[in-house]
Amino acid sequence: MKRSAKYTNAYSVSYAEYGAENGYPILINHGLIASIDDDHLFERLIQLGARLVCVARPGYGESSPYVMKNIAEWADIISVLVDHLNLTRFDVLGMSSGAPYSYALGYKFPDKVRNIYIFSGIPALYDDEVVAHWPYEVTKKASIAELEKLAYQLFFSSLSDEDRERSDVKDSMANNCFGIAQDLKLRSMDWGFRLSDVNASVYMQHSRSDDAVPFITALLTSKLLPNCRVEIKEHGEHFSKDALDDFIRSVIAANYESEKCERIA
Repeated sequence: MKRSAKYTNAYSVSYAEYGAENGYPILINHGLIASIDDDHLFERLIQLGARLVCVARPGYGESSPYVMKNIAEWADIISVLVDHLNLTRFDVLGMSSGAPYSYALGYKFPDKVRNIYIFSGIPALYDDEVVAHWPYEVTKKASIAELEKLAYQLFFSSLSDEDRERSDVKDSMANNCFGIAQDLKLRSMDWGFRLSDVNASVYMQHSRSDDAVPFITALLTSKLLPNCRVEIKEHGEHFSKDALDDFIRSVIAANYESEKCERIA
């Protein structure tokens, strides 16, 4: 069920909860083209009894198109939701473009965030060494309006009418593709914090053959984190439901079950 929480008088963030109401919370940061309605991606976690909180970033779906100054501000927005939902301790899952926002939560809430799970994550593009291996144009000087046009051309201009009805497409195209545009801009700017200050346990999975985010950039990013374990896949695409489910099964579910047993004991 979708709900919203206000973080200023004019702006609100849209979120959806799935799974067990009393389950251990996992806050989910979606990818570049995504919807918080896509609960089918997390069936395994729901079956485990987790409480999933999926949050739409500014401009996506029903979240207000709020202009953020940097990625760190995402944690300020989420703090309203953390208080509203009484999340005293939780895990974080970030997929692709959701990775920087997941790190921001670890930085902001060192006493609340237990584990950060990163699947095919966008790397630390504030870091010069990482940027040197990034094959795409860095867009931090582009305006949101320019990036909205770019987002539409890159991802949506050739889609069929049927594809445009998908929830991930509709929510990503909302507000003239504002959400994607802002993601593209903020990822390349100063994030407002450094990964060296994120002390939560980070579990990262990345494929050597990822054709969207070069493996070397993920590896360099992992070395900036004080407590990061990397699971390397020799082959695999950037994102698919099956690949994500394999990560959930092999890493998140295994941790969840183990820590659940510890809590019971």
